[in-house]
Amino acid sequence: MSRGAQSMRVLSQILLLLLMGCTSDRPPKEPSGDKMPADAAAALQEASAWELFSLDPCIEEDLDDTSRFHGWKILGSTQFTDTKARQKLMQSLEDSVAANPGMVAACFAPRHGLRVKYKDQQHDFVICFECYRAIRYTNDQQREGFNPTDAPADAFNRVLKAAEVPLPEPPAF
Repeated sequence: MSRGAQSMRVLSQILLLLLMGCTSDRPPKEPSGDKMPADAAAALQEASAWELFSLDPCIEEDLDDTSRFHGWKILGSTQFTDTKARQKLMQSLEDSVAANPGMVAACFAPRHGLRVKYKDQQHDFVICFECYRAIRYTNDQQREGFNPTDAPADAFNRVLKAAEVPLPEPPAF
């Protein structure tokens, strides 16, 4: 067998093994039961108002540019004080963190951001539901984040749509 044919055979076998690894008969992982950091949950629950941002997931530039949300282009935002609506979003976010079986993607393409003021501090959350990751900042200092699933995305989008805030292109799942 020629060297080129051997290489093709090895590559074919590697590809086959990779494909087999992607289709497993293993049962899905159980929910982790994780919680978002306590101080992050307190800030979101106790803040008198939330500002919800729609972000362009494709454009991250100057992190110091104040016209951006931690580097991400802002498509629009809305302030909302409706306690019931905020509680529903908060509950869906907490539930999704608990439901995540420990998955997180290597990507980060956030479409949502949250800003709240709590105890004289600014708390920001840059959220990528597609990638199962949220990055958190307190007074612009990055802190421990958390890993939601994509379940709350539609509820967050409904709030933005109701306020006539433009949404980015949906993820290509």
